[in-house]
Amino acid sequence: MAHICILPSPAAPPKGRERVIIQRKASRQALAVAAQAAGAPSADWEQEEESGRPLPNAGWHWSVTHDAHFVGAIVARVPVGIDTEQLTLRRRSLVERVLDKDEQDLLAGNDEALAFTRAWCAKESVLKATGIGIGGLSRCKIQDKDGSELALCLDGKDWRVVQRRKGKSLFAVTMDAPTVLYHWNDGDLAFDPWSEQSTL
Repeated sequence: MAHICILPSPAAPPKGRERVIIQRKASRQALAVAAQAAGAPSADWEQEEESGRPLPNAGWHWSVTHDAHFVGAIVARVPVGIDTEQLTLRRRSLVERVLDKDEQDLLAGNDEALAFTRAWCAKESVLKATGIGIGGLSRCKIQDKDGSELALCLDGKDWRVVQRRKGKSLFAVTMDAPTVLYHWNDGDLAFDPWSEQSTL
């Protein structure tokens, strides 16, 4: 079971280092809530100095995320990843850097901003769960497995990514486990119905 906490981002300057510091601190508050719900330690959530990769804490794995509207955290006994992004149209050059031609073809016909944001968040959550980071973006591919569903594949392994939406914010979570169970703080944050069972 993975425990996830999503909280509204605190008021912060529109951009710059001060904004990032405020949002990172708020994501640690979400981490504390998720850890408490999971029965995990309340402190000592450390990161590698150079890469910033989260280090396990007494056997608990974790990941945090933040954007202009929300901060989030996920905690579980197996490697996990979480990402949030705003639904916006992106420059063509960025789309082509993140999605190869086959991936773009698989997502064609969908709302462009939603399709790209779902793909980006899914890839980010998996790259965080594996500890590879954004440098492994070209190795993380969306594939058509059997003509009925899309899967995210990294180095030959398929990952199930669960996504939810709140207004213009999209959240993606994944965990390295054959059976994927999540506990979201639904009572505190009403997600849009679109995403109740949305997976990639």
